[in-house]
Amino acid sequence: MTRLTIEEAQQRVRLFLTQDMVEALRAVDYEAPPLADTPSGLTMERARRAAVSFSHVEGASDCIYRVDAYNESLLMRLQLNVRRFVAIYQVPVADPVGSSTIAPHFERWSIGAGHAGWMIGWRDGTDPWQADRRTVETYCYAMLPEDFLDNPLEQLYWRTDLVQMTRAFMLEARRMGIRLAAE
Repeated sequence: MTRLTIEEAQQRVRLFLTQDMVEALRAVDYEAPPLADTPSGLTMERARRAAVSFSHVEGASDCIYRVDAYNESLLMRLQLNVRRFVAIYQVPVADPVGSSTIAPHFERWSIGAGHAGWMIGWRDGTDPWQADRRTVETYCYAMLPEDFLDNPLEQLYWRTDLVQMTRAFMLEARRMGIRLAAE
């Protein structure tokens, strides 16, 4: 295992959050080719339909993303602390809806995330930009292998899993009629 300097580790965290994840999240929604008996030749680069904007402060270990897909906008924060991920999905709510009323709607999603190595938690919160707006935050915790920043296959696994988990979260919200963007 290669020993990274602090600067190298911070650079790799920044690249993962601001380049690799941004590109990957654009595949949250993509056009599927028609069924056929041969490969279509359609590439993910051409098929992806999600738009992603982000906010990151150089040197920080987190990034905020807005994923626009399925006619919704999901606010997601991803923290990468060298060997630990915390993904936080934020859903705007109004009384009487809160974490105890939303969490059961995502039980199937939560089970699937758990199988991939995530631990899920729910809490009531407020929008950081509008303190009077209530939210439900879904916390997803995962421990990463010690060599995560040095291991492209592990990075691919977790990056792909974050995309799949985000897609499933958005589709489950859509199925349940839960709006992800503030009105």
